Amino acid sequence: CACDPSNHLHNTMTESSTTTTGGGLKGFLKRTGQVVHSTSTVVLGMGQQALNWTYKWGGSTAFVVATTSVLVFMPLLFEIGREAEMLEMEKLQANDLKSKGYTDRQLREMGFSDLVVFTPSVAGMGTTATAGSK
Repeated sequence: CACDPSNHLHNTMTESSTTTTGGGLKGFLKRTGQVVHSTSTVVLGMGQQALNWTYKWGGSTAFVVATTSVLVFMPLLFEIGREAEMLEMEKLQANDLKSKGYTDRQLREMGFSDLVVFTPSVAGMGTTATAGSK
């Protein structure tokens, strides 16, 4: 079949080995050159087909992945940013209420989350040092 490159390669190799273009070293080199040329033509054709297939399907796949990522992850990133902003606002409110004398228990009863009321131990190391120096 004309579409099967391996069949073409086999036919080319068989034809070149059966046809005599001369004996000796010159004939051998000429036949070898023909086989190498036809083999490289077939291999390059197969490589071009593989490249075209990869470009076609790879481009489509990349487009699907990119658009899906934008549609799924962008709202998620916006929501994470909004939540971080809300936590920061709650921390400011909690610190303001603490400075007015409210206890941590009262702040929790008001509905503030534990992340706002209690500073995490790693982040708290920097704030306790500055609070003690005031």
